[in-house]
Amino acid sequence: MFKSGNCTECTTCGSCQQTPNVDTPTLFCMNCQPPSEAPCLLACKENAIEILGGAITINSDNCTRCRDCVEVCPLDVIKI
Repeated sequence: MFKSGNCTECTTCGSCQQTPNVDTPTLFCMNCQPPSEAPCLLACKENAIEILGGAITINSDNCTRCRDCVEVCPLDVIKI
């Protein structure tokens, strides 16, 4: 049984498909070159990954916290 607010993200249950409450997903990356070919940008179905001033960032208004970008990031810099 899952009680809202008690999730510690331990992944033990494995059956919960809900995304934990995260205030703001974060990403600021200037290491993927060219940014237009960054794996996270290509993986995001919601167009939440943006390039601003040469840096790859997340538009938190568009992000659904599906974690597709996290799965493909070779640098492990995306926090959701």
